[in-house]
Amino acid sequence: MPQWWKAVDSIAPMHRDYLLLLAYSGMRRNEWAFMLRANVDFEQQRIYLPDTKTNRPHSLPITPKMRELLLRRCEGLGADDCLFSGLSVEHVADMAMRAGAPKFILHDLRKLLATIGEKLGFSDAIMRRILNHVAKRSDTLYRHYVEIGETDLMEPLIAIQSRLDDLMSKSCDSC
Repeated sequence: MPQWWKAVDSIAPMHRDYLLLLAYSGMRRNEWAFMLRANVDFEQQRIYLPDTKTNRPHSLPITPKMRELLLRRCEGLGADDCLFSGLSVEHVADMAMRAGAPKFILHDLRKLLATIGEKLGFSDAIMRRILNHVAKRSDTLYRHYVEIGETDLMEPLIAIQSRLDDLMSKSCDSC
C-alpha cells in the first residue's frame, strides 16, 4: 500500500481524489465517475445516489477524510456539474501504475474496503449497506427486518478508512 499511495499522491489531483474516494467509500467506479455536485450534501453530511447498479438509491455519510476530498472537488461547481468531469475511468488506474503503483484494477479498491471491514469485525449487514449489496432472497432477517441507515455507517467507515491510511502510510523504504 505505501507504494500505491506514493504513486497516487504524485498524479493529478482530480485522479488522486477519485482513487482515494473509491478506496474510502467502496462505491463503484461509475458511481464516483458520474457523481453530481447536487448529490453531495454537506448540510446533511451525506452522499446520495438516486440510481445505482442495484436499481435502488444508495447513500453514505461523509466522513472527515471524504469531506476534505469532496470540498476540493465541489468547489465552484453547479448542482448539475460532475465532480470528475473529463476523468477517463478506463485510464486512471494505468496513470497510477505508470507513476509506480503496483498493478491493480479499480474494483480492487472496493474489495480492499470490504476486506478491511471484515478483518475489523463489522457485520455482513454493515458491509452490505456500505457496498450497496442486496441480501439473498432467502435472507429474511436482512431483507425485511434489519434497518441500517447512513448514520450507522459513520463509525465503521471511519475505522476502515483509518486502517486503510495506516496501511498506506507504512514506511516506504522498500517502495
